[in-house]
Formats: sequence, structure tokens, C-alpha cells
Amino acid sequence: MKKRGRLRSRKRDRPTLWPSLRYALGRLLQITGLCVTLVAATAFFGTSSTIAMLRMMFIGVLLFLPGWWLTRKNPRAD
Repeated sequence: MKKRGRLRSRKRDRPTLWPSLRYALGRLLQITGLCVTLVAATAFFGTSSTIAMLRMMFIGVLLFLPGWWLTRKNPRAD
């Protein structure tokens, strides 16, 4: 009969700061993009400058999307 070996837990590498910084930068971009979009919607409400409002909202979306991409994996969720 064979002896069963003990399973050893793997030593974890020292956690790095980069995943947390990437996540924080992504959240900052998301919040900034949402704020820009909100300001565009409220500042241009009822005015005739639709093109300016759409441009500002597009800038907000361009800020939000990279933030969403960076925060897809939360480093604390593991």
C-alpha cells in the first residue's frame, strides 16, 4: 500500500501594489466620466447647443470606458 503524501500549500508571492493602483485609476476614470456626462446633461438642458452637449457627453463616455476596462477584475475579490 502506498503512503499518501501531505499536500503543501504553495507560498504566495508578495502582493504587489500595481493591481490596486490600476483598480483605483479605473474607478477614478469611471467617476470622472460619469460626472462629465452629468454636467453635460444638466448644463446644456434646454439650450439649442445640442452639438456641444453631445461632444461633452462623448468625452465623458471616452473617460468612462477605459475605467470600466481597468476595473473588470477587483484585486480584493480573490
